Amino acid sequence: MLNLRLQHIVKMIQPCDVLIDIGSDHGFLPIHLLKNRIIQRAVICDINAQPLQSAIKNTRIAQVEDRCTFVQSNGLRNHQEAVDAAVIAGMGYETIAQIIEQDLKHFRVIDQIILQSNTHLDKLRAFLLTHKFKIIDESLVKDRKHFYVIIKVRYQEELLEFDESDLWIGPVLKHRKDDLMFQYLMQLHRTETKVIKGQKKESSKKIQVIQTYLDIIQTS
Repeated sequence: MLNLRLQHIVKMIQPCDVLIDIGSDHGFLPIHLLKNRIIQRAVICDINAQPLQSAIKNTRIAQVEDRCTFVQSNGLRNHQEAVDAAVIAGMGYETIAQIIEQDLKHFRVIDQIILQSNTHLDKLRAFLLTHKFKIIDESLVKDRKHFYVIIKVRYQEELLEFDESDLWIGPVLKHRKDDLMFQYLMQLHRTETKVIKGQKKESSKKIQVIQTYLDIIQTS
């Protein structure tokens, strides 16, 4: 059974032929996608040999090993064949940005890219938008006490316009007005409050933007 975070990643993926899961760890996500016929083939990629061996074992148990390719690599470096979808999840912003930037021309032709960063979502969004990756969907999930934001992007040739609310809250998420979004904004507000107190400031542009969207939800 997939955890809530992985379940929401699955919901982001449109049926396709080949998906690469970068940093796949134990291979649970591609196994689920293969068994449910959401994808036809999987490329399971991890930089470390031990989790890759674990993924091989798990795909064998799930009887999907023959539909998998296993690659020890930091991203697409050791796999240059075309894929229809890519998932990079459970890493920090710096690692995700590095993986994309080092193989930018290959990521530009992938139809659906699903990302989940554990750090600096604002910096990840800025990186994506300045590199012409349009954010076409965002999903918010709370698993126990932790919030996770899952971002789906696709490259386009045109320059993308965005503002600070798109970076701090998200171009899709900022239009949500449900209780989960309110909880998430409250957490962002608490985190930013600690930051400005540490800097001995009374307020910040970021906390003002967050408060604006909290007010919108409360009055809707």
